[in-house]
Amino acid sequence: MISIKNLNNTINTIALLMLLMFVSACNEYTPKPKGYNRIDNATGETVEYNFPKFSFRYSDQVHIDTLQSKVENEIWFNIVYPKYNAIIYCTYLPVSKLTLPKVLEDSYKLAFSHSLKADEIIQQTYINVDRGVSGTVYSIEGSVATPIQFFLTDSVSHFFRGSFYYAEKVNSDSVAPITEFVMKDIEEMINTFSWQGK
Repeated sequence: MISIKNLNNTINTIALLMLLMFVSACNEYTPKPKGYNRIDNATGETVEYNFPKFSFRYSDQVHIDTLQSKVENEIWFNIVYPKYNAIIYCTYLPVSKLTLPKVLEDSYKLAFSHSLKADEIIQQTYINVDRGVSGTVYSIEGSVATPIQFFLTDSVSHFFRGSFYYAEKVNSDSVAPITEFVMKDIEEMINTFSWQGK
């Protein structure tokens, strides 16, 4: 048999639950939209960078760190995007008709080593007969360490390679605007690239 005291406790509990449901049902639920970091793409000028074997124009929003090469006649440097915590690792190699096939194959292998994680790898060929520059840009889409790789050559004695990396693990969708911005900088570099001291 139910006692009056237990009945009062049950009624009080039910009344409290109904009151809570009534109060919480007054406001219409609105889901919060997904938030992303704000990415401002700087629109600066381009400046010319001259090295002993080549020159090109690039954004003035970056800085170039020249590195000490461990191999004679090679040039190593990084194009650093401090605002985005990103780097393009660049290497210049002198080549011959005998060594060029090997460095071309190495570049291809490095780009396609990401094929297991990549959603797609798009190759874009570039040829500028007047400047004696040809090459390939690899756009590597998906969750990969390097979304852009490229190489340039004169097919005789010069070879230049670049790989774009983020300095930390990122979500490719979140940094897509940065990758597009850097791709435009790389296109400017390629379009203005010329060999020195042929």
